[in-house]
Amino acid sequence: MISLTEIDKANNIVILTNSDSFSESSALYTYVLQLHKKVSLVCEKDALDSNLACVPWYKNTRQVVSASADLIIDMRIFKNSLYEIFITNDVKINKKMATALYAGLFKNCHNSFETKIDGKIFAIMAHLIELEAEYSLCNELILKSQPLSLFRLKAIMFKDMTLLNGATVAIFHISRADLKSSGATLKEAYIIMKESLSVIHVQIAILLDSDRDNELIQLIKGN
Repeated sequence: MISLTEIDKANNIVILTNSDSFSESSALYTYVLQLHKKVSLVCEKDALDSNLACVPWYKNTRQVVSASADLIIDMRIFKNSLYEIFITNDVKINKKMATALYAGLFKNCHNSFETKIDGKIFAIMAHLIELEAEYSLCNELILKSQPLSLFRLKAIMFKDMTLLNGATVAIFHISRADLKSSGATLKEAYIIMKESLSVIHVQIAILLDSDRDNELIQLIKGN
C-alpha cells in the first residue's frame, strides 16, 4: 500500500519500476514532483517496452538507486489502484498523471489475459479522458508498437498450432530454441495465445513446453 503520508514526510524518494508498473510509477512520479521533492524513477534490470513511449517521463529512468534516498517505493509489487488512492485522498490528477494512468489501463486491457474488464475500468478511463489524458496517442502506440520478436514468435507458434474439440481448443508448442531464435519472451507468447482466441470457434488456448514432454505452461480461456 502506498502511503501519501510517508511521501509527505520524505525528502528523497526512489520509485522502483519496470514495464508492467511504469504507467502508475509515472503518475506517482508526477505527484511527487508537484510536492517539490527529490524523486527518481529506477528501472534496474529490464528496459521499458517501446510502446510505453506515450507515458510521461519515459526517458527519465535511472538504473541506480540513490544512496541518499529516505523512502523507496517498489511499484513492481504494487497491486492496488493508484487512481483510487488519488481519488480517495482528493489528489488533483493533472494531464500527465491522467495520461500515465490511462496508458496503464489501456495496455492491461489490450495485453493481459488476466485482467477482468468491466464497466468500472471503462468508467475510470472515461474520467481520465475528461482530465485531458492523451488517449489517442496512447491508443496508437500501445496498439501499433509491437516488437519484431513478437511477430517472429507468432509465425512459429501459428505455424504449428493444432485445433481440437471442434476447433474450440488451440494447442501451441514452444521450446527454448523458439524463444532464442525469435528473441521473444514467454510474456509475448501469452499475448499471441490471447490473440488466437479471436479465431472463430476458439475458446481455449493452451501452451505446452516442447522441451519437457509437452508439460503445460499456460492455459487461457476466452470471455
